[in-house]
Amino acid sequence: MRSLKSWFEKTFPPERSQEPRAERRAVPGLEAIHWTGTSPGLDIVKNISSTGMYLVTRERWPQGEINPVRLVYPELADDSAENQVTLETKAVRWDEDGMGLTFVLPECMDLWLWKTDGLIEAEDILSEFRLARSLAFLRRICPSATQELKLLFREGLSNLRIASAIGITHRAEAMLAAERDFDRLRAPQSVVMRVVKDGSWAEDGITQQLWAGILATACTMVGDDESNLPYIDLLCELATIDGRLFTTACTKSQKVFATSGAVSAQPLICSAQDLAHIAGAHDLMKIDRNIFQLANLGLLEPRVKSKYFNFEQDANLTPTALGLELFARCQGHRGAPHEYYVTQTQESASGSKEESAAQS
Repeated sequence: MRSLKSWFEKTFPPERSQEPRAERRAVPGLEAIHWTGTSPGLDIVKNISSTGMYLVTRERWPQGEINPVRLVYPELADDSAENQVTLETKAVRWDEDGMGLTFVLPECMDLWLWKTDGLIEAEDILSEFRLARSLAFLRRICPSATQELKLLFREGLSNLRIASAIGITHRAEAMLAAERDFDRLRAPQSVVMRVVKDGSWAEDGITQQLWAGILATACTMVGDDESNLPYIDLLCELATIDGRLFTTACTKSQKVFATSGAVSAQPLICSAQDLAHIAGAHDLMKIDRNIFQLANLGLLEPRVKSKYFNFEQDANLTPTALGLELFARCQGHRGAPHEYYVTQTQESASGSKEESAAQS
């Protein structure tokens, strides 16, 4: 009976439904950089779909071989790491003028390239890949938030806030990639949604990095750690200048370690010129209000003077224990704060010794 069944299945195979081929379009200006051969190559993308692309190139990778490709276009002004779109691609066919590649995408990555029937710009393609990658990462660390995240990214946020959220998630993903079993780490929905909704207002890279660390430290094997929610409330109060001043205070101040395991900072006194450089602004009254705000939040030591300072005065930028704890979490550290700063102090001392040895 078994042999008769096998013969029947081979002779009359079941009909398989043909999956529709993903729509391919030409996108003027879209190019790809690859690293095969002796030097990087830059070739034209003849057409692209949500599953692959055709590259006009003299290169011929062995079929089945996987290589990274970075998508670019001539007008691309910001080529920083978080804005790059680098894909793993597999060669599937050759032709006279090039080869067809399929994308080897992360799990849960859902591309939505063709949002309109009109002309698609190369910039739109890169933006969609970055957005899809962010969504894939967030859906992986928090599957329960999939639908809410998709709705929020596709319809609920402005383009500027989407760009900020993408910057945060890419930074968080990079931080987690260095951890053991990173692909099994999960975060609670309450934290993920707060980071996307509130963190997307962060306009600069420094503040986005703080939000990224909070998201990274919320990721655990169990996925139920909501201890970062009070720290999120603090981050929501930080504007761009606040984030710059706070980051400088926590990185530049000398740390003091008590036998109890507590960590504190020695006074960090900055001149008005220093503060203007840190803040990227010259409005001393505004900078003074930012320092006052950080002190009110409990992140910097209380002010001594009640009036605005001028260019002849100095200002206290010393972080509190709470500020140091928040900053450690914002750097992806889940343990006690003093452990993070001990490591940073040791690395700084080691770097100074190496620099002195090199100079001598």
